[in-house]
Amino acid sequence: MQKDREQERLVEYRKILRKNHTVYEQVQNCHTETLLDSRIESVLGPALNSFVLWVLKEAERKQIKRLYFLARDGYFMYRCALLYCRRWDLPIECRYLSCSRYSIRIPIFHMNMEDALDYICRGGIDVTLDKILNRGGLNEKEKERVLQEAFRNRSAREIIPYAELSAVRERLKSCVFFMECVYERSCKAYPSLKGYLQQEGLLDKGKSALVDSGWVGSMQKTLNMVLENLGRKERLTGYYWGLYELPADVQRNDYFCYYFSPEKGLREKVFFSNCLFETLFSAPHGMAMGYEKIEKGYVPCYAEILPDRKEFMEKLEKGLLKFAESTIEQIKNIEEIDCKEYRKAVMQILKLFMGKPTRAESELFGGLEFSDDVLDDERQQVAAKMSEKELRGNHVWNKALVMLGIRKAYVKESAWYEGSVARHGKSERYHLVMYRLYKYLLYMRKNYYYRRLRR
Repeated sequence: MQKDREQERLVEYRKILRKNHTVYEQVQNCHTETLLDSRIESVLGPALNSFVLWVLKEAERKQIKRLYFLARDGYFMYRCALLYCRRWDLPIECRYLSCSRYSIRIPIFHMNMEDALDYICRGGIDVTLDKILNRGGLNEKEKERVLQEAFRNRSAREIIPYAELSAVRERLKSCVFFMECVYERSCKAYPSLKGYLQQEGLLDKGKSALVDSGWVGSMQKTLNMVLENLGRKERLTGYYWGLYELPADVQRNDYFCYYFSPEKGLREKVFFSNCLFETLFSAPHGMAMGYEKIEKGYVPCYAEILPDRKEFMEKLEKGLLKFAESTIEQIKNIEEIDCKEYRKAVMQILKLFMGKPTRAESELFGGLEFSDDVLDDERQQVAAKMSEKELRGNHVWNKALVMLGIRKAYVKESAWYEGSVARHGKSERYHLVMYRLYKYLLYMRKNYYYRRLRR
């Protein structure tokens, strides 16, 4: 029964793709041995490559000479873009920028400690004091002292409700030791960041742009601020898979969106999982933790990556590059690509894959580990296994009341709720409808807020 459903789903994906001439032959002739192979060829390959081709066409049209693909979400994008640029002789230089929120933020905290506090005390899945103090770059001894001085030995592992994060921020602001630790560590890390950015050509003249998955676009604002201090005249623009919102005080026309934007793409957002996207489109190396000066320049310092995770990413990389090579063989030049039609096909595919996954899809991809925090220390399965009660806790009315602080209750969250529903296997339609209603209300509210703010 389950095997039949998987085959039916594959047929659905291929039917959608056959409507788009740029991928028709690839899907028509593919021979898949595993579920991962079939989803690379029918879902992940088309999704990633459609975005990369759009970026390259837009960059060429705007005469952007250099693209910086941000680690780690940009790794596969970078690898595919190199193939296209070399084979089609595109006048675009592609570079991979090894950075992370942690490696860029820590060195600049000292420039604006109020902004630093906002970032350190931001929300997330199951936020704890330990996670918050890690965001500030504190070591274990320093964390213990801050807990004693500011939180009266409150458990570092206790989950903090979203409504209480502002109070945590005020306590940290009043803790002199914490503020000194963050400031001193930031000042110490700044010279190496400066050296690395200069080495990678970010102070060179000419049009350059960033390429990343997106979501908020804060990295672009942060990098522009650092580079301006270092003497760069031109602002970096950015190409993103999607943006839910934008940082304050940025120019809207510096941010280009493919799949959805702060103003548009309500349905796309509802049937999309940014956490699953990050889990799948990552790099076979650990997170950039900072930069080290060596004899020949500066190199990024990476955190360790688990062997199983590395092996999976390498398999995925091999399949995605094979898909890109197949596209190159069939398309003579980039002008033949109809990005609008390709995007429509990808939207229909992702609506099924992310918004209503099969049991086998949810087990394979939902079982992968994910961390939504600045550091990767505390990982969980992207589609957490949840009970009926836990699934109901994420329904629209309960979740809204808890987030507003009206109802005191713990809501166990899943980074890919739809995958958790599929793994549970019961009352699927009911849970999905209630969660989609929550997402519709959430993104309608955000869209309204954004448009009102931008008037």
